[in-house]
Amino acid sequence: MATHSFPMKLPEGYRRPSVPPDPPVSSLGELHMGRTNTRQGADPLDLVVNKFCGGGPVLLATNSLLIRAVVFVSVLLTVGILANATQAMGRPFTSPKSFTTNTVQKRVTGKVQAAYFTNWGIYGANFQPTDITPSDLTHIVYAFADVTPTTGSIFLTDSYADEQKHFPGDSWSEPGNNLYGCLKQLYLLKLAHRNLKVLLSVGGWTYSQDGHFSFVTSPSLRATFVSSAIQLIRDYGFDGIDIDFEYPSGTAQGQGFANLFTELRAALDTLAKTNGDTVPYQLTAAVSAGSANYASLVVPQMDSALTYWNLMAYDYAGSWLTWADNQANLYGGGRTNVSTDNAIKWYLSQGATVSKINMGIPLYGRAFDNTAGLGAPYNGVGPGTFEAGIYSYSVLPLTGAQVFENTTDVTSYSYNPTSQELVSYDTPNIATLKAKYVQEKGLAGSMFWDLSTDKTGSNSLVGTTAGVYGSLDQTLNHINYPNSKWDNIRSNMGQGTSSSTTSAPSSTPSSTSSTPSSTSTIPSSGACASVAAWSSAIAYNGGQTVTYNAHLWTAKWWTQADVPGGSAGVWTDSGPC
Repeated sequence: MATHSFPMKLPEGYRRPSVPPDPPVSSLGELHMGRTNTRQGADPLDLVVNKFCGGGPVLLATNSLLIRAVVFVSVLLTVGILANATQAMGRPFTSPKSFTTNTVQKRVTGKVQAAYFTNWGIYGANFQPTDITPSDLTHIVYAFADVTPTTGSIFLTDSYADEQKHFPGDSWSEPGNNLYGCLKQLYLLKLAHRNLKVLLSVGGWTYSQDGHFSFVTSPSLRATFVSSAIQLIRDYGFDGIDIDFEYPSGTAQGQGFANLFTELRAALDTLAKTNGDTVPYQLTAAVSAGSANYASLVVPQMDSALTYWNLMAYDYAGSWLTWADNQANLYGGGRTNVSTDNAIKWYLSQGATVSKINMGIPLYGRAFDNTAGLGAPYNGVGPGTFEAGIYSYSVLPLTGAQVFENTTDVTSYSYNPTSQELVSYDTPNIATLKAKYVQEKGLAGSMFWDLSTDKTGSNSLVGTTAGVYGSLDQTLNHINYPNSKWDNIRSNMGQGTSSSTTSAPSSTPSSTSSTPSSTSTIPSSGACASVAAWSSAIAYNGGQTVTYNAHLWTAKWWTQADVPGGSAGVWTDSGPC
């Protein structure tokens, strides 16, 4: 992975025990899902017999009619007792922590759904910008740009992926100096989905090593970083900058890092003023949940400059440990001394704004081979999907593995009792509970690493949390880049620009439409009476109405030049006139 919460070290070589152990079981709140990819699971009543008899979640085969009858009655009683338990978890045997979602009001703009898109994901994972489901997202964080530590200058890292690759619909012969690659495709998504913001992320695990961020202690080098960040925004049409420095160490680096955000915020605000934008450019930081790695952060100063904190709430366990453990536990963490809840409490105690914190959710699993289970030694981490020890969520659970969910720590993992391989990863049920925690605590939303490894459909973790939130952040993106070096960015892909392209959406939907152009026709009777006809030249806010093809249409959010009934999906058909 490109982002880690702890520095790596190799595990000691533990050997497989001579006596095969039982499959793993955690001490509290665990639910055995009984799923396997190669065969049918055991009879559910047999599983309950074993659970109630204290044997742990193993597959117990029994033909005792008497025991089965007793258990059947016990199950009926248990169902009644646990009727108010978390329904998403299928009535776990121990009650989960309470997640009351009606104690904290949602922000007016809805929850954040931010996800990292990697420029190398178009190769091995074959995940293209055209594979993104934009309706589930509010932010795409494009990873990664690098920085020259001796100058502070930022540069993109893959010209083919970033600027050159041609996608379906891209011309090989159009005139001008035009942007292609992933960044053009993301800009097209911005034009079609005006609440979708695209930020450029600088750093990551690899580009944080070997002193790449040593420039932060130099005011002159920070100034170069800031000016190059602004130029990249102007040229490529980004909505802001994300910095993923893993990790500041010591007072000097911590203070220099905080100063960098202060200086970036001032420059971003100046850019908005220069362009006549009313929506601020965004500034985010990917930060650790591990105490050794966040200790040097100057939280109050950073918080005043940041739009969001992207908390890397994962990589709590991996090949640097000598035992198998959960890599993204919300609570607990007694062995690793880290949990997401404790990390959030620390940031809040230091002055972070709760509504600026995005909880990270991993779209991958960390593996431990030849292990008896959580807390036990292991030997090896397996081949992984693209990297040893790391499996894409899209391939989990692996063949022959059974899935376990702990609603006390809010964790999940799969385990194959034959190969003794344990993989710690988040399931949709666990992602649901984490999203409910976000709602209860008043956090900003969720962040995901990374989009290329998610599943599709109902098993998508990104889609799962979006479904829990319902209302997503509708803050507008920016589509006004008059000084871009790319002709098609300056022209908004041929759509032109408007002085109102970044006006904030109305907090209260308007019941009247914008003044129509001189060629518009205003019906004089019926449901469309006094409602202006749609015009491609007018920018509409959410809630405004127009007429088009003898129907009344209502805008869902800010839109311009999107035809009612068209593929952009920004208009609701309110019926015939």
